[in-house]
Amino acid sequence: MSSSSSKTQAIGVRSILARGASAAEMSTGLAVIAIGGAAALLYEFAMAVGKWVPFFLSYKPLIDLTWRWEFIQIVHQSVNVQAILAVFVVVLNGIVVLFSRRRPRHSGLVMLLLGTATVSVIVTPTSWGLNELLRLYAGMSFFFTAGLVLCDKRRFDRFVRCFLWASTVPVILALFQAIGMVPYEYWDWTDRGLVGRASGSYQHPLDLVFFLVYAIPLALYRMEDPDENGGNKAFLVTFLLLSIMALVFTILRMGWFAVCVEIGLWFLFKKKYKLIAASGVLLLVSLLAFSGWVETIYEPANFAHEDQSLLSPTALRGRGANYILFMYSYLEGGPVRWFIGRGGSVAEGYIQGIGEYSSNEPHDDFIRLLHAYGLVGLSLYFVILWKCFRDSRALQKSPNRFSREVGNIFIVVLAGILLLSITAEPMRFPAGVWYLFALGSVASMLRHRVPVNGVAGNV
Repeated sequence: MSSSSSKTQAIGVRSILARGASAAEMSTGLAVIAIGGAAALLYEFAMAVGKWVPFFLSYKPLIDLTWRWEFIQIVHQSVNVQAILAVFVVVLNGIVVLFSRRRPRHSGLVMLLLGTATVSVIVTPTSWGLNELLRLYAGMSFFFTAGLVLCDKRRFDRFVRCFLWASTVPVILALFQAIGMVPYEYWDWTDRGLVGRASGSYQHPLDLVFFLVYAIPLALYRMEDPDENGGNKAFLVTFLLLSIMALVFTILRMGWFAVCVEIGLWFLFKKKYKLIAASGVLLLVSLLAFSGWVETIYEPANFAHEDQSLLSPTALRGRGANYILFMYSYLEGGPVRWFIGRGGSVAEGYIQGIGEYSSNEPHDDFIRLLHAYGLVGLSLYFVILWKCFRDSRALQKSPNRFSREVGNIFIVVLAGILLLSITAEPMRFPAGVWYLFALGSVASMLRHRVPVNGVAGNV
């Protein structure tokens, strides 16, 4: 082969390599531009907190109805619309935290709790622990953004109206389940066999109950607003009546009790003592009039029999065994786990009368938080709630009507959530945790900016 031919071939190879390199560089450049553009768009979307925060908070009752739409499984955990939304919300709230200069009071405590929970899961990594951590992040992250938007009365009222309209859908579906027009999603055992429990087409009745624990006080708030016209007040009255009926068919006694306490507290704050007495009498008369029917759907709780201990499989409808199981699991973890927890809500052990037993439901949120995130996590949770409660108490003395109402709302819903935490796990349900920290954020933000009794709120 001649030298000229070899040179020609070499030049051809270099030309091909050059074209390949140019194509690779172009592809890399396009990828960088695409990633940069997507990041810029995500940043712009995240910083528009006045749009997406009220939207997601308002329409979550409808979004959660898609719980059946599962796409894939990652580390044994199903990925559905709710999971995708949780990740998206965490990213958006995280961007705001990084780039916004404004933060509600107590944001440092919330960050510390999230950090502690993260350490707990890293030390004891499990798929269910990661799932619970994502839910915690999604809900608590609204503490950093909701107050920035909803401390404005106009925006807060718009959110309330949209949230109540969205909540009407599962309420109606629950009533349709009760009359047989829509199938039940959840069945429970009683002395008389299986009984369907209205859930509003959610996976569990607790989802509906958690939404109503927030929706009912918000509806009472709108009822008090002098700017509401007759049509809107008619909707609010209808919504309250339908919601109370739907609550009955969830067959959740603590849910009923929590809502009754909420309504009683609301009237107490409004000094409507006669209305409290009238409501109490009406409730008592209703229970007596429908006692037979109530007894049919609310079978005995097996609370305490002479031959039963707390460890009996039927004591407290099985909750007693779960309480003991999770406390044993927590104590067996040793001093380190006592402080940081076991990173998740699954416990295994031997229960007398049952044998080897495993559960992922302690049926008590305080025990669950202690087991998952230890003394540090549970203590931080109580401190945050206490701080928000104090802010709300201060707002109740504000000369500003909206601030007083937000203080009332947060204290009322806090009472409901704490009561439900005795037998359920609000902090593990998105419907339970999102609105608690969103409303706490609003209360803390208002406390910071609104004078109370002539003294600046941030004193």
